Amino acid sequence: MYDLLIKNTKVVDGTGAAAYHADVAVSGGRIAAIGRLTDQSKRLIDASGLIVAPGFIDPHTHYDTQICWDPLITCSPWHGVTSVMMGNYGVGIAPCRPQDREIVTWDLVNVEAIPF
Repeated sequence: MYDLLIKNTKVVDGTGAAAYHADVAVSGGRIAAIGRLTDQSKRLIDASGLIVAPGFIDPHTHYDTQICWDPLITCSPWHGVTSVMMGNYGVGIAPCRPQDREIVTWDLVNVEAIPF
């Protein structure tokens, strides 16, 4: 018995292959089977008209500061992003020496339009 069975979905597998219709079974947090499945599951989702795809990684974000006031780091999850990389654009605010806080704050004012 699967933990989850997603029926009647279109699968986009991330390999570049064409999308195809299938069912997707999950057990123990991992994909257990893909195809036309008839096995039982603890939970069933009818995904007719929907797509199942792997999570997406956003390698270029500006969340270094946004995470401070937006713990959901919207809008990445709205677009299917499941993993983000933070700190890669050079205006991180931590750690910051006390004597540098004002200049870092002004940098955020100028670059990100964040009020001082």
